[in-house]
Amino acid sequence: MDEQSIRPLARNGVHEKVIAYLTDKPRGRILDVPTGQGALAKKLHEVGFTVSCCDIEPAQFLVKGLTVEKGDLNGRLPYGDEEFDYVCFLEAIEHMENPYNAVREVTRVLKRGGTLALSTPNYLNIERRMKFLITGFFTKPVSHERFLNACKGRTYGLHLSPLGYTLIRFALEASGLKIVHLTYDLKKPKIIFFKPLTLFIRLYTRFWSKDKQKEYWFDETTSKVILEGGNTLIIFAEKV
Repeated sequence: MDEQSIRPLARNGVHEKVIAYLTDKPRGRILDVPTGQGALAKKLHEVGFTVSCCDIEPAQFLVKGLTVEKGDLNGRLPYGDEEFDYVCFLEAIEHMENPYNAVREVTRVLKRGGTLALSTPNYLNIERRMKFLITGFFTKPVSHERFLNACKGRTYGLHLSPLGYTLIRFALEASGLKIVHLTYDLKKPKIIFFKPLTLFIRLYTRFWSKDKQKEYWFDETTSKVILEGGNTLIIFAEKV
């Protein structure tokens, strides 16, 4: 395989949104973890960032001119404290056996004032809420046969921790990160069919007390980005 066959870990639109947000930022050191085959790392390098790459399977990395180190986000990353100005942590937290440790690690290697870019499936958009109502789960069940064959017995190939926005925000804030921007990958055309439900949810929550609305973070969880957003939620946070 060569660079022409590099496959992004993320859905269409995710890398583009991350690159667009970071393009106006000062250039500096950036960590891409997990880097996969290196699709995002290659783009970041091309726009002028000094890129370090890390993955639990470094052998799959394909980008010439960049190096990759082996690292497990369930343990400790092979970097010192506050080494990076930016960390890209895309399509990863849902694969972690210990997502809270993973957030602590990407925070540890990030400098004060540095920026974390995180992406994950948007488990709180209206379509996924309806799927949960019908099926009782946020991510598809996996048979032991599929686990052994398709995932080769590797748990990080699965969505082990399907965390919604509220738990991700908690994990970030507990580690010393403050969310500064939310967006999503691409608009889902079928969301329009759920428009009556989104209007009902917003109207219904208006009848809750102001304290309860604040307690349940309705300003955020019923926002267009989360409730009507795409398949992927993209979060930018700063280390404070």
